[in-house]
Amino acid sequence: MILARLKKLDWTVWKPRLLYGGFAVVAFALSLRWTFPGEAVKERIIMEAGARGWQVDMGDVGSGGLLGVRAEDVRLEDGSGLKIHLDALSARLELLPLLVGKQVLAFDARLFQGSIVGTADLSGDARALVATVDGIDLAQAPPLKAATGVDLAGKLGGTVDLVVPPGPPPASGRIDLAVASAGLAGGKLPLPGMTTGIPLQKVGLGTITIRVKIDGGKATAEKLEAKGGDAELSADGLGLQLAGQPRLEFAPLFGRAKIRLQPAFWSRSGMAQYKTLAEMAKGPDGAYALQVFGSLGHPRITVTPTVR
Repeated sequence: MILARLKKLDWTVWKPRLLYGGFAVVAFALSLRWTFPGEAVKERIIMEAGARGWQVDMGDVGSGGLLGVRAEDVRLEDGSGLKIHLDALSARLELLPLLVGKQVLAFDARLFQGSIVGTADLSGDARALVATVDGIDLAQAPPLKAATGVDLAGKLGGTVDLVVPPGPPPASGRIDLAVASAGLAGGKLPLPGMTTGIPLQKVGLGTITIRVKIDGGKATAEKLEAKGGDAELSADGLGLQLAGQPRLEFAPLFGRAKIRLQPAFWSRSGMAQYKTLAEMAKGPDGAYALQVFGSLGHPRITVTPTVR
């Protein structure tokens, strides 16, 4: 039907119209890029971020499509000293949702050798956020080292699907992540009777799987395990209290976990001398019971003594 109608069109009339229309679109796009008020947009972003407690600096700022903006070399810092560097960040309003009265913001952040790409529905009071995380190199993420106190390794990927209301209660939804070739490049393993713990060398954790459900002001780890490495980890009842917490950094963290050390763990340089001492804390199942507490930004893990 459509092909039949196209054949009946007088292309001697429509061809010039289409060419002029295409020329107008290209000319508009080029003029928008060449005359984009980058400095003005940059200043506005810095002011808006400052009002929310963030210091922002960025390099080149330009047009990110018809209804968007793109910035390179973006540096963020909050009041606590947390610093995040993004190689590039772009955001734009999707055109098709605008035609039906919706405001959907598409974003693309390039950081730590990977990317976070997604959309945020800004139409209603509650904001729906959907994002895909791909190839984030944990070894290139200084904020994680600052939060955990250890050098992390691995490639992070997964999905985030949240609904964020304008006020209480907190967000709800799911976070499903995985870390390939995960590991620790340093840190300390606490043991009963030791104030400093065992200094760790490089420890492989294999693949880490994280599945978190957020509901009722609480984030619960439905699955948190590490398999296929020098140490295998599984969590039980690990949760994060979100309600009443203005900053995630101080959200209370609680739960239990178990870690099982493989023979390869002890064969690493400098670790075998601690094996006899560590055996005292091992449970009947050959694993070490861990107690997790503290806050998300300052977690603490201790080994629970085993009664024999």
